[in-house]
This record gives sequence, structure tokens and C-alpha cells, in this order.
Amino acid sequence: MDWSISPGFIGQKMRKRTLKIFLFFCSFIGCCLGSTVGGSEEALFEQIKEAMDDSLLSRTIDLSREFENSYPHSVYLPSVCILHAQALYFQAKYEELIAFLSQKTVSQFSFEDLGKVAFWKAEAYRALEKWPEAVTEYEIAEKHLLDSSLLEKVWLRKGFCLWQEGKVQPAKEVLNQLLHSKNPAFCAEALLILGKIALNLGKEEEAKEYFQSVIAQGAYLAQAVEAKYWIGLLLEQSHPQEAVPYFEFVVDNASFSRDLTVLGFLELGKTYLALEESGKAMLSFEKGLSLCLKENYQLLFVKYYLSAAILQNRLNEARQKLFSMFPFEKGSRMGAWVRFIEAEEEAKNEQYDFALLLLDQLLVDESLLGKSKQVEYTLGRIYYNMGSKDAAEKNFLKALASTDPDVSEHASFYLGLIEYDKSKYAESADRFAEAFQKQGKLEEEALFNVLLSKAKMHNVDDFLKAKEAFILKYPSSRFIPEIYLAETDLWEELGQVDNAIGIVQKSLSDPFVNRGKPVLLLKLGRLFLKQGKYPEATEAFLKLSHDYPTDRLVPEALYLATFSDYLAGKIGLHTARVKMLELLNKYPSEPIAPKALFSAAEYAYNEADFYGARWLFEEVPKEYPSSELADQAYYWAAKSAIECKDLSGALLLLEKIPENSPIKSEARLLQGKIYFDQSQYAAAISLFDGVLDKEKRGKLHVLALLRKADSLFAQAAKEKKYFVDACTIYSSILKDDSADPEERDEAAFKCAVCLQKSGRIDDALASYLAILDGRIGRLKEETEKEKDVQRNDFPEFYWRIKAGVEAALIKEDQKDWLGAIAIYRKLESLGGPTQQEFRDTVARLKKDHFLSEGL
Repeated sequence: MDWSISPGFIGQKMRKRTLKIFLFFCSFIGCCLGSTVGGSEEALFEQIKEAMDDSLLSRTIDLSREFENSYPHSVYLPSVCILHAQALYFQAKYEELIAFLSQKTVSQFSFEDLGKVAFWKAEAYRALEKWPEAVTEYEIAEKHLLDSSLLEKVWLRKGFCLWQEGKVQPAKEVLNQLLHSKNPAFCAEALLILGKIALNLGKEEEAKEYFQSVIAQGAYLAQAVEAKYWIGLLLEQSHPQEAVPYFEFVVDNASFSRDLTVLGFLELGKTYLALEESGKAMLSFEKGLSLCLKENYQLLFVKYYLSAAILQNRLNEARQKLFSMFPFEKGSRMGAWVRFIEAEEEAKNEQYDFALLLLDQLLVDESLLGKSKQVEYTLGRIYYNMGSKDAAEKNFLKALASTDPDVSEHASFYLGLIEYDKSKYAESADRFAEAFQKQGKLEEEALFNVLLSKAKMHNVDDFLKAKEAFILKYPSSRFIPEIYLAETDLWEELGQVDNAIGIVQKSLSDPFVNRGKPVLLLKLGRLFLKQGKYPEATEAFLKLSHDYPTDRLVPEALYLATFSDYLAGKIGLHTARVKMLELLNKYPSEPIAPKALFSAAEYAYNEADFYGARWLFEEVPKEYPSSELADQAYYWAAKSAIECKDLSGALLLLEKIPENSPIKSEARLLQGKIYFDQSQYAAAISLFDGVLDKEKRGKLHVLALLRKADSLFAQAAKEKKYFVDACTIYSSILKDDSADPEERDEAAFKCAVCLQKSGRIDDALASYLAILDGRIGRLKEETEKEKDVQRNDFPEFYWRIKAGVEAALIKEDQKDWLGAIAIYRKLESLGGPTQQEFRDTVARLKKDHFLSEGL
């Protein structure tokens, strides 16, 4: 028998079995649902798209046929045809797909759609391993596709097909186009294929370089995991010790591909055998065998597994294991139970994939384990631990029918947890009540969770009744402190902080509350902070640290006590900073440490010690790189650097904030502001565009628009054409509902300046007057709010005053003295510190130009 492994084993067929199961499921669902008669043309088209989005492939095809028959001249027909083709592809009906698209005429499709048609035909040919036909269609797609990401995918597939066709050089030329792709996955895939080509040509060193380049794109990319497999193979014969970590990485990270995981275990086991570590080899083969579905590879695993067992003198054990995996008697209940126990053990060790594999096999013949539904319950637990709540819920619902009360009780409890996580608190309360009524092992905990659910429902009366019933039944329960906390949270969420404080104070005098007192004291201090009662807050925090000096909450309590003293004015900025640093030195490894360091930096910044602040901010990511404050620290370190006039240093600090950071947009805005201040307007605009690409609306979006427009306005000093571009952006802000009135006034004012600079004096004047009168983009509720403000306090009318002054100056330039006076009087009527100045200006104009006193 030939035990060799072909490098072609890993390729487009790796997921075929999984795909077929998935497609069968989708087809079955589609058949069950049946065809829904569409209403209008648009409605039917939307149904087709929804069916495709939901992977209801048979339904997509049925509705597409109905659409083609009902609306043969529809503008949606090309899109429907392409969706039809996609559904056929994912159903693996490749011949039917090609025939379907070949019947269509070129005139039916737009230029871009022709590219998509060619792409899906090429995909079908590729799946059928008809390489020349696939290449031809990919080349047609190349000429028509405008979507760069889809075009890069075409190059990938075309390069692969050219290689399979034996056209190595053309394949490499196509794949080389992707080596500078912005998509790391595409780049990695191209490098991976180039490595396989080199390996096929016997150029092992060149292949290894390509595979290392794949890994450099991202060590946990699927392509990188496969690249490590190929490097392991290259090292296996001559350097087995070096090959081990590569195969270990594969088996740990190839969950996306069963075949690759299986091969990883196989080669890892063979490598361990070469290193005479037969125990590890046996374990690797055992794991690989439990995953393997292909008979020829199962035989290969068995061969190596038994070889390792013999070396370990564990042949009988190995046979028993093999029996547990492959029962010799069909329908063996013993075999079924052994599988089940093995699955539970694997689940305990968080080896979920193995456990699911064993349990899924047991579900084929449910009678083997009786009607206890233990398999379904165990599946539910595994899916719950994996975070797959929908799959968990499905299995727990089946487990409710168990004849074992313990199983049904636990199933009800976990269903309650799932509903609670979904914020369906009424449903979760019902599920926990079901578990409580079983009067089993979870009785007390179930009733406690009923309480938690009712607290989240904000139904005070129901909660208090349930609380009374609980304490009556379990007066010394370990959950008593948490019940007090739940009630405290309930009152706090209802905005009744005094009631919340009263509950915490009551809990601290409860004789059954001992273990939970530190948590309650911390909660009490936080509530006092929320009310601005700083001495009381500090007292609670210090009591916690004094009475429970070894408790894990002490560092946080001391941190909050310092913060409270600062807010109370008991200590100043410098003292607060020193206390935070003392706390850091005392608890350098506690969760509070990065917060203390960050706060010390903030105090230094507010103290105007920008050099000290910068140093402290930079220490946060240096000492605590995984802290959630690291990005914020880089941002504020950059602001400190700006205050120190080190703009280059600020830019370098901002660059350290990763792309996926929630404050990346703010960092870009600050970078852009630096470039703006340095008159590097093109660089600033590029950064503001980056923010606009990410922030489609909201405050950051508006700020980016304003700053981009400001940059264009600054460029207009040399090229007046930029006034128009700037004005266009300022105008867009006026229609943005996420901009506040002041931002709209600012945008309108600057737009008016652009108009004035462009020579459109009348348009500029009209805009200035609209701003002055408060008529720029104000929502009704904002206008009413502003009126209320005017009745009470002098509001911020900065842009309205500026607009009024500019309008008055235009009138003065036009020698329209009466018009100017009318504007100055409006400015005077706004009140505030400038009122007298405008009154004096009116008097001066009347005097200088001999205007009537009656004006």
C-alpha cells in the first residue's frame, strides 16, 4: 500500500464534504419553505436577495425562475440571473450553472455584470477542473470587472488555474500582481500558490521563502497556517525537531479546515515517532483519527497509531480506544456509552471539536442511550461554552423532554441563562422558575436568578416579593450579598440613588452578609461619588481598605479615595498625582495599576507639566501593553508632545495607535491638525478623508468635514478654485443632523467667506444675515432650547456675531449706512459684553454720515 501524501491533497476539495452537507441542509430548508408568490417586481427581487443572503439556495433558484418568467424585461433581471448562478454554484451544480449562463445574451447585461457572469462561469469550470475554460472566462471577467477586490480574486483563481494547466510562467506573472495587494489574505494566497509551484518544481529553498512570506502577512491567516504545514513537511525529514512547532501550530489553528487539521496531526505524530517520542506520537494519531473522515487516511492513522502503541507497550489500550472509535458490533450500546464518556471528558478539557464529533455520531441512533437526552444536553453545554448560543438553545430545548429530572432541570436553567444574555428578562425569569420547580440541585441558584431577571425588568413590586420569598426560604444563602447588589442596581437604574444608598447601608448591617461586604462598601462609595458626596465616598473607600486590607478590591478603593479627595478639593493636582504614583508602586501588577498611572499623567497634564505628563502617558503602553488605556495614553502623550512643541514626536506617537482602535479617528484628526498647522494641507486632507471613510456620521464625521474644508480654504490662498471645493463641504455640514447649531453656524460663516472671496458678495451677504438671524440649519427643538437659554443666560453667539460684523462691513463698503446701522442694531440686541460696542458704532455712523435721529 502506498502511504505517501500528495501535496495536492490540500486544495479546493478540502471542504467538499462539509459543503455538501451544508448544501443539502439549505436545499432541504428551501423545499420545506416552498416558493412564495411575490407581489410586485421589486418585492420579488427583494425576496430573491433575502433568500440568497440567508443561504436558502433552492428557494433562490425557484424565485429566480419565477422572476424570469414573470418579468422578462425587468431592469433587475441581470442581477437575478447572477444570483441564480451563484445559488447553483453553492449547490455544486456546476454544469447546470454553465449551461444557464451560456443561454443568456451579452445584450442582457451591463459592462460590469458581464464581468460577474464570466467570473461565475469561470468558478464553475475551476470546480470541474476544466482549467483552460476557466482561464478563458477569468480573462473575460478581467476586462469587465470594476470592483478591485473581485478583480484581485479573479487574478488569484486565474493564476491557480494556469498552474494546474501547466502554464507555470504565466501563472507566476498573474500571481505577482497580487503581491502588493492591500488585502493581506489575497497577498498571502498568492504567495502560498507561488510556494506550491516552487515546491512542485523541486525548488525547496525558494518554496520555503514564499511560505515564510505568507506567514509574514499574518501568522493566523488561514493561508499562513497552511504555509506552516508545508514548511513542516520541508523540515520533517532532515530536521524533525524544528518541524514539530510548525505542525503544532497547524493543529492548534487550522479549525477552518478539517483536512488540514487531520494532516497536521498525522505529520506531527510521524515527526514525534522520528524523535522517538512515541507517547506524544500516539496522542497525535489518536486525535487525528478522531477527526479523520476519509477511509484511506483512517487506515493510515491506524497503522501509525498501532506502531506507536507497540513502542509504548500499550497495544491493548490502543485496541480498546480503536473499539471506542469504531465499534466492531453494529448498534453496540457499550460503544455508544464509551463514546459519550469520551466526549464528556474531551469537553471538560475544552477540546470541543472532538467532543462534538463524537456526540454527533451518537445522535444517529438515539435509542442507544435511551430517552435521557443526555447527548442533546451535553451538546448544549459544549455549544454554550463555545459561545454558540443558538446551537446551544436548540439542543437544550430537546433536552427538556428528558426522562432524567436532573437533565431537564439543568436544561431549563441554561435556557434561562441564554434568554438573560439576550436581555429577554421575562422569558429568562420563566425558565429559571421552571428549573426551581424541579426542586433539584439548582433550586436555590435558579430562584436567585429569577430575582436577577425581575430586577432587570425594573418591576419593583415583583422583585421585592421574590426577594422576600427567597430570604424566607434561604435566610443564610451565599447569594444574599448579590441580592442586595441587584436591588441597589435596580434603584440606581431607576434614578433613585438615595434608595440605592439606603439598601447598601442596610446590607452592611445584615448579620448574614459577611463575605460580600467589601463589594458592598465599594458600591456605596461609588454611589456617594455619583451624588457628589465626596467625604462620604472617601470614608466608604477607606473603610473597605482598613477593615479588609487583603481583599482584592483594596487597590481600586484606594484609587477611588484619591479621586474623591481631589474632586472634593481636599488635595490638589500635584498631591493627587503623587498619591496615584504611590498607589502604582504599591500595586504594580493589580488591574488598577494602569488606571493609576494614566490618572497620574492626567493630573500632570492639567498641572501644565507637559513634559512629565508625556513621560507618564508613554509609560502606560510600555508597562501595560494589553491595557485598554494604552491607545488613550498614546493619544494624550501626543497632545502633551504638541504642548512641548515636539510635533514630530506627536506624529510618531499617534502612528502607534492601531487601525482597529476605537480612537483611531480622533488620532487621525489630531494628526491632520498638526499637518494643517504646518501648512501641509494635502497630508492633512488625506488624514481627514481617512476619518470620513470610517465615520459615516456623528461628531467626528462633522469635525473631519470642517477640518478638511479649512484645509481647502487655506490652499485657496494660492489657488482660488479651492474656495468652491471648501464651500461645497461647508454647505454639506448644514444638512448634517449630527452637527450641532454652533457647528452649522461655523460652517455657514466659512462658506460665506468663500463666497465673498470668490466675488459673490450678494450671496455672501445673504448667508451672513441668515447666520445672524439664527436661521442656519436649526432644528425646531434646538431653536426652542436656544430661546430658553436666551431668557436665562447669555449664550455663545460667536459665529452669529462674526457673521453680523462681516455683513455690516459689506454694507459699509457699499456706503449703505442705513443697512449697516440696521445690522449693528441686531448685533446690539443680542446683548452680552459686545452690546455697548455695537451701540457706540451705531452712534458713530449716525454722526459721521448725518443720519436722522429717528432711525
